[in-house]
Amino acid sequence: MPRSPARRLTAADALILVNGVSTFGSGLVYPYTALYLSGMPAMGTAGVSVFYGGAAAANLTTAAVLATGRIKPPPALLGLAGTLMLAVGFLGTAAAGSLATLLAAVPFIGCGQGCLLVAMVPVLNSLTPQEQRRSVFARRYRAINVGLGLGAVVAGLTTGFFATSAVPWLFVCNALSYLPLTYAFHRVRARERREAAGATGAERAAQFTRPEAKERWSAAGGRWKWLGAAGAFAVLFQLGAYLFGHSQFEATAPLVAVQLMGIGLGTVSALLLVNTAVVALGQTWVTRLLSRRDEAYGLRVAVVLWTTAYAVGAASAFGPLPVRYAGLLLFAVVFAIGECAYSCSFHPWLIDSVRPQDVTRVSALAGGAMGIGTAAGPSIGAALTLTGEATAVWLSLASFCLLLLLTLGRRRAATKGPAADDTPEQTPVPHTGETT
Repeated sequence: MPRSPARRLTAADALILVNGVSTFGSGLVYPYTALYLSGMPAMGTAGVSVFYGGAAAANLTTAAVLATGRIKPPPALLGLAGTLMLAVGFLGTAAAGSLATLLAAVPFIGCGQGCLLVAMVPVLNSLTPQEQRRSVFARRYRAINVGLGLGAVVAGLTTGFFATSAVPWLFVCNALSYLPLTYAFHRVRARERREAAGATGAERAAQFTRPEAKERWSAAGGRWKWLGAAGAFAVLFQLGAYLFGHSQFEATAPLVAVQLMGIGLGTVSALLLVNTAVVALGQTWVTRLLSRRDEAYGLRVAVVLWTTAYAVGAASAFGPLPVRYAGLLLFAVVFAIGECAYSCSFHPWLIDSVRPQDVTRVSALAGGAMGIGTAAGPSIGAALTLTGEATAVWLSLASFCLLLLLTLGRRRAATKGPAADDTPEQTPVPHTGETT
């Protein structure tokens, strides 16, 4: 029987691969960053606050500035700068011996994260035909999860042998892990320059004389008409997905499991392992299953699955210890399948919510919404645990999660309204066979 030819590795696949390498580096340091900094005599808990607070502030500031449209760097150049800043920032953190030196390194990390997050979506979009968007973003999400998981495992083995004395070297390894991604963005930027050099003078002039280009420049920083109802609901969905979804799995679920359900700490690691395994093994299947439906349908599926996962947690809280263990593991599986539906649907949906030239700006807004949701979500969960009832926490999260369906329903209606009518006809993005 003849064998089918192997699929050629595209630049999109290469970019996803090196993105996975960089998240492997992140997995090396994130589980031990707070522990390492708080254990240094010159820093303590103040060092932890400076690291996370300073990075979050720099990240959100970067996203806000890019969202205004006043600064419009090419996405590939933005990604290149972001990865270099991350490398410098984590090298500085590895060498930091005082709060002052840490304070100097942290802005590089925050700004670098903001630039990289904003750049990745438009770069991936420019390198991917529309019919392949879902599979490309799904593969990237899988690579990120696998990279983080493997990095955490390697970090655990390393610190098991060498204790926290190895953590500074893990920071160095993390810094170096961004360099392949830097090179990938450099290659994409070089390709863009070659294409720009080959464009005729008339084509270059047309970029600045189209009606929508004039509108974009006049509206930059002053009005938000470019975003429209569709883009606004997409950003609101991202905020809610991190407020009531992702951050709750990462922060609140372990808190409820240990403090309110009497589950051992080892189960927390098992939940994370099961979640990562399901995403890695199930992402392709879920993407294929949803490929015949629109992206909004995929996001509805994600919300319903997250709500179901919370309901499973609530139901298992009434049972004996074995039932609680089984319920939490089932919670992790169902939640992970919801993540698979989210990852292959959200960014294609976000890209379609605005005109092609505004994808970078809406990505910046979505990145800011993600940052706010990630920072504020755990506080919501912690406040709910004050009730002292696991069932109350799970059901409250399920109720909040269902609110996301409102943004999906309203967004569909908004795309058919006047806002869509006065939008200039979009020019298709040329496909180059590359992807991120």
